[in-house]
Amino acid sequence: MGWTQAELARRTGLSSAAISQIESGDRNPSGEVAARLAEALRVTADYLLGKKDFDFAELLADPDLRLVFRGLTELSSEDKRQLVDFYRFLASRQKRDQT
Repeated sequence: MGWTQAELARRTGLSSAAISQIESGDRNPSGEVAARLAEALRVTADYLLGKKDFDFAELLADPDLRLVFRGLTELSSEDKRQLVDFYRFLASRQKRDQT
């Protein structure tokens, strides 16, 4: 996501020091802290704790995303590149709007 520790701390309500300790392995997050981190990072707590790979089934449960993924294989390389560029634009706009 490209966030600094300070940004992740702000989004989770934790201190930058706590984020640093968790990231370095000096501190294990409690269940509540793991849940807050997972929510901010948009992953499951199991994924965050290394217990589970990313669950594409959860992602594909969204009918709109399922439609997009189903059609990806049919796009030309140029169209795929444009789709990725558009996604990056939307993600950067959302990041800008959240700050």
